[in-house]
Amino acid sequence: MTSKCLLCQSTIIHELRPQEILAGKKLMPDYLCQRCRAEFQLIRKPCCPTCGRSGSIKQCQDCQMWQQQGYSNFQHRALFKYNTAMHDYFKRYKRYGDYHLRLVFQPYLLRALRHFSPPFIYVPSDFQHWQSRQFDPVWGLFSEIVKLTPALIKLPTTKAQAQKSRQERMQAPQFLQFNSQYTSVLQAQQITILDDIYTTGRTIFHVHDCLRQQGYTGKLVSLSLAR
Repeated sequence: MTSKCLLCQSTIIHELRPQEILAGKKLMPDYLCQRCRAEFQLIRKPCCPTCGRSGSIKQCQDCQMWQQQGYSNFQHRALFKYNTAMHDYFKRYKRYGDYHLRLVFQPYLLRALRHFSPPFIYVPSDFQHWQSRQFDPVWGLFSEIVKLTPALIKLPTTKAQAQKSRQERMQAPQFLQFNSQYTSVLQAQQITILDDIYTTGRTIFHVHDCLRQQGYTGKLVSLSLAR
């Protein structure tokens, strides 16, 4: 079984293991060669037990701050560190609009999502960004491996999150609105929030606020590709 690395275009040869042959399931191709894969860093312990930030087994300062602001019961997981390779990946995927790159991390996301339960809601792009890219980056990452519920609407902002300083992110007013067509998700015992990058946590907690204001009282957990 062969495929092409979507980052460097080299050929990837996947030798089927006996258990894969016997399982008789359609395999997900590899889209990341070993050389490119080595440039990305999986988040491993020690890391913040609440958000996955690398460096210490103690809760990080960001999470302590959010708890002091009343967000006492939350749990976030991220798969990869936001290093130079991840920065370059998102530059190609989001800024230059290379939609094929949505596939690169699908095997990792699929494995991680087995530990989460539906409904899955995601942080959407606003209409202006969707219009310029012609796709939604978070939808692209997750929509082919889980059923997504478009329960959120992103309102226009003067500046994209990626262009904001840390202080601007933390002080950003609410930019998410609940889509009233999907009130059924509010009956779930747990909602899983999906995003591409967790930086300060501001966006994830905008989602928390949005859902709580709609009367949701269940558990909220979240997952992102990078932290």
